[in-house]
Amino acid sequence: MRSFVLFLFIAAALFSQENQIRNGEFDQGRRSWSIRNYNDAAIEVDFPTDSLLSDSASCRIKINKGGARTDVLAYQSLSLVEGTLYTISFMAMADTPHSIQARFQETDILNRTFWSTEAVELGDKPRHYGPYTFKCGVTANNRLEFVLGGLDNVTIRLDSIWVTTEEMPGYVKTVDKFARRQHTFAGATLPYRLCQPDFYDSTRSYPLVLALHGVGECGSDNQSHINVHRLATSWADSANQKKYPCFVVAPQCPADNRWVDADWAPGFHRISQVPVSNEVLAVMDLIDSLIEEFPVDTNRLYITGLSMGGQGTWDILARYPRKFAAAVPMSGGGDSTRALQMKHIPMWIFHGQVDNTVPVTASRQMVTAFEHQGLTAVYTHCREGDCTGLSDDEIAAAVANGARLLYTEWKGAAHVMWAQSYDYPYLFPWVFAQSKETNPQPMQVTDKLDDPILAFELYQNYPNPFNPSTTISFRLLQAQDVKIELFNIRGQRLKVLLDERRHAGTHHLSFDAGALSSGAYIYQITAGEFVDSRVMTVRK
Repeated sequence: MRSFVLFLFIAAALFSQENQIRNGEFDQGRRSWSIRNYNDAAIEVDFPTDSLLSDSASCRIKINKGGARTDVLAYQSLSLVEGTLYTISFMAMADTPHSIQARFQETDILNRTFWSTEAVELGDKPRHYGPYTFKCGVTANNRLEFVLGGLDNVTIRLDSIWVTTEEMPGYVKTVDKFARRQHTFAGATLPYRLCQPDFYDSTRSYPLVLALHGVGECGSDNQSHINVHRLATSWADSANQKKYPCFVVAPQCPADNRWVDADWAPGFHRISQVPVSNEVLAVMDLIDSLIEEFPVDTNRLYITGLSMGGQGTWDILARYPRKFAAAVPMSGGGDSTRALQMKHIPMWIFHGQVDNTVPVTASRQMVTAFEHQGLTAVYTHCREGDCTGLSDDEIAAAVANGARLLYTEWKGAAHVMWAQSYDYPYLFPWVFAQSKETNPQPMQVTDKLDDPILAFELYQNYPNPFNPSTTISFRLLQAQDVKIELFNIRGQRLKVLLDERRHAGTHHLSFDAGALSSGAYIYQITAGEFVDSRVMTVRK
């Protein structure tokens, strides 16, 4: 459940406005309302005219068997409009002390709850609850629900349900917070959108969230990648910015290109076999340019992506394991052989149980690989077909206790389960608690020479840009077979610069680019299981 600030309005003003709920006083029986029981719950419903709550009628729900709290619902569909304040109040009582909860569900996307009251306690005397007020952040089809189950042999009465509106003419839609920009590097030009923190103060530093979209949003319109899903806008909406002010950057991958030059259908790719893409190089340079331009907290860089962007997230983490403080890959897969290099990065991984686009095994394999590196995974929902899951209290406790590897597999969900994932109530508190200052980082020097990530470091060539000669340096903490390859910006291998065994220590390789034309080139080094790459620029 997303939290919204509750404002208290004068009750008289509430009743002077038109009610958005039809038949809010139940004076026409069940009209426009559904009162449903699920699973083993058993109920009886009627609409007495001698109601104890009002002068006309009310809704009386006798719950013979309550089941779980969500097994008995009273609901009515309605549409909410972004940029509008909604105020809700209702009257209720119960013959036995019992709690209920009012909530709004977005019915277009897996029935996600985007606002609710706290559970309120009903007594045997009629009482008004509210008014509660919240701002709608997304235009969608919704329904107001009253959650009534959880207790046997109780009778609940509802009446005088009011949902009123107040327009906000000065409201700025979330997508309009994102400025249109463009960045070019390494032969790739990326349109991108940038959202600055709400109430931005240039004298303080802020986290930055990098959001990588899926294949359906590729192009050059600089629009679809923030319009279609809540990948970027969830971090930028006012409710979340109030608690977690941050920069949000959403680059758009050009049409017919990918974040990773590999097929996502198998659910994995091997870094050693796939050179870094121009688009990823441009994204990383974009991040560096934003760090120079704005007061970005470099200890709190976060990365997330869905589908193709999930694969891109895994690829970037494997290639730049010291860059980000936390990661949220969704519906994607990566290189499980790189788990050692990435295990220090806190991750919350999401996937749908019946995903038929990217197999759920893609995320499961990554989680298993981290477990083999000694990490303890928190399985919030499903685990290998067992979807008993954890209680909310258990998940909240795991987050509060600093869980570093969490896996959420949504029962029965297919590929698109991103709205409910980004609006999962524990995600943002977990993400923004992560910092490279407090999270353990990979060691630079160690006596554990059998760890590939600890036994290798690649440096930027110097000078860069250069003409015609430069020096490539790298450091080994143990003897390794080393290969250095040169690629053009399209990923085509031009030549092998080095392929031999080198002893522990720092090494320097001179390179003469006299035969190359001006432009950007990629040099990639492989040492055992470790692969890294940098961009060099020839300028003649």
